[in-house]
Amino acid sequence: MATKSAWWWPPAHPRTWAAMAGAVLLVALATGVGVYLSHLDRGGRHSGFGAGATGAPDRVDIVATINRVEAARNDAQVRVFVTLVGKYAKDGDEVFPAQDVTIETSSLSSGELTYPAGKRVVSKDMLMDLPGGDIADYPFDRYSTTLAFSATVGGRPAPIAVAVVDSDPGFVTRAAENGDPEEPGFDLQLRRTRGTFAMVWLMYVIMWALALSVLTGALVMARRSLGMVWPGLGWMAASLFALAGYRNTAPGQPPIGCLLDYTVFLWAEAIVAFSMVYAVLRGTRVEMRVLEEG
Repeated sequence: MATKSAWWWPPAHPRTWAAMAGAVLLVALATGVGVYLSHLDRGGRHSGFGAGATGAPDRVDIVATINRVEAARNDAQVRVFVTLVGKYAKDGDEVFPAQDVTIETSSLSSGELTYPAGKRVVSKDMLMDLPGGDIADYPFDRYSTTLAFSATVGGRPAPIAVAVVDSDPGFVTRAAENGDPEEPGFDLQLRRTRGTFAMVWLMYVIMWALALSVLTGALVMARRSLGMVWPGLGWMAASLFALAGYRNTAPGQPPIGCLLDYTVFLWAEAIVAFSMVYAVLRGTRVEMRVLEEG
């Protein structure tokens, strides 16, 4: 005698079990690919000493961490931390300079950073200008600049070593040594991360799919002479405003008028608005005809 399955347990059918196993494998595969891409994205970040007198026994070490890129303002917030090595450190302590230290930067807005002798070194923030690049090209916008330093200790030039650490989750930095022995540093290129590109491409697909779905619905309503289908019109109106809210979730908060808008958002809004007006006009004709015949 066959037993009835409980409501919370699926029927013991081979196709059901195969579908469940396939779904589990698909989720596991998608999760694994996501973890791999995340590690690949983070592994591409640049960090570590690579410019300047990295092997000098007496030097000034500078670590520049790119904390936040403000693409709309064409600048980036950089946190600078200085340590002293060898004779420049007071009593061998790397964060206490034996003499006054002055760091000249390539920033056009921050100028120089000073550290008095005998006082603990603290990190300082500066703005790095991004002359190359335009946010209007979002999400394909890229920026280039030069980050370089020079140091004087006690009024005399001192050898330095420079490191760049990339910590902005929205950008990946590519760095190449500038080859300047007096002001060592890096020629930097900043571009959007793979995660940002994945999110934006998903937005492209969803916006176009939603707009074309609304257009299809309007054409079906008109062809079948359904009149004023209020739930359908409500869905169209909701889609019109939902697209605007969804567009504002784009990573990095790009301004209106960027490439994303001209290639998908404005078109999607126009298609949805046209579909709603078309459905209302055709529906009004049907309703008026019914009233006249009645």
